Amino acid sequence: MKATWLIIGLALLLLIPSAVGAMPERGEGKNWNYSNNGEWREKIFKENKERMMNWVEKCERWMERMQEKVNTSNLGEEQKLRIQDRVRNMEVKMEQIKSQISNANNYEDLRKAMKETGKLWINMSKEMRLVAYEHAITQTEKVIERLEELADRFESYGLDTTKLRNAIEDANSTLLRIKEKLANGEDVFKDLRELKKKIDLAFSEAKKLAREYKPKPSNGLVNAKVNGTFTLSGTINALIKGTGNIEVNPESAVTNANATAVAIVVKGNATVEGDGKFKIIAHGNGTLVMDGEGSYAYKECVNDKFTTGSFEDSVTIEFGCEK
Repeated sequence: MKATWLIIGLALLLLIPSAVGAMPERGEGKNWNYSNNGEWREKIFKENKERMMNWVEKCERWMERMQEKVNTSNLGEEQKLRIQDRVRNMEVKMEQIKSQISNANNYEDLRKAMKETGKLWINMSKEMRLVAYEHAITQTEKVIERLEELADRFESYGLDTTKLRNAIEDANSTLLRIKEKLANGEDVFKDLRELKKKIDLAFSEAKKLAREYKPKPSNGLVNAKVNGTFTLSGTINALIKGTGNIEVNPESAVTNANATAVAIVVKGNATVEGDGKFKIIAHGNGTLVMDGEGSYAYKECVNDKFTTGSFEDSVTIEFGCEK
């Protein structure tokens, strides 16, 4: 389970914009009216121009780090392109600001450049926040998705995941509220901090369950998705959820069922047949045959590495070390 916690821990670091460094504060000219002495005014001019150019360089480094984060992330292509487009827009605006500051040849030019870049900075700082927030939200969605996968695995093993699922639902509700605020142009920095606390709580519940999750070394593990038909048989603990028709033999093997959707837990020596669109998570010793299209990840023995794949016709998976 160490790899699981490492993945989630790294993703949690991306929940707030500080993951790529705090956005630089806009450089400000200081002490514009120290003296009318020409030499002193020239000194102040150079100091302020240097300060402003340093600020420009910080902004450029911030954008480089963000671009690198996006390029190396596992975001979808559409999300990557959207964020990259925002970053490119910022780079264009930053070039305008840099040019105005660089071309200032005296105190008056610099003050004028400062005034003109003020409006650009208002729009650009808003754009920088949106990039950071969008990146954070996308990564948070992946963390929540991973937590849901863990909840499914724990439940398929027979553990009570009520507290974990409640914590995940609470985090999801906060995430939806943040998206609505962003759509309305509202700042969500505080909301992201609140979301991180709720993710931390869900993570804490997952860690508690992880201490109880101790499959036998002889057990196998399969996690599959199928749009079609499937037959799962053997001595198993399994969670099956989705839409369609399911038949379990014997019926006594069903230990838990959701009345509003197909979501059942099967335990014991049983055969499960389904027709529809399902997610199947099973521990134990058995066989899973799927026809249609889908994907899978399985370990023949629980301490093995996952074997992954996809299918567009049929596939048979044998899992478990006791045959």
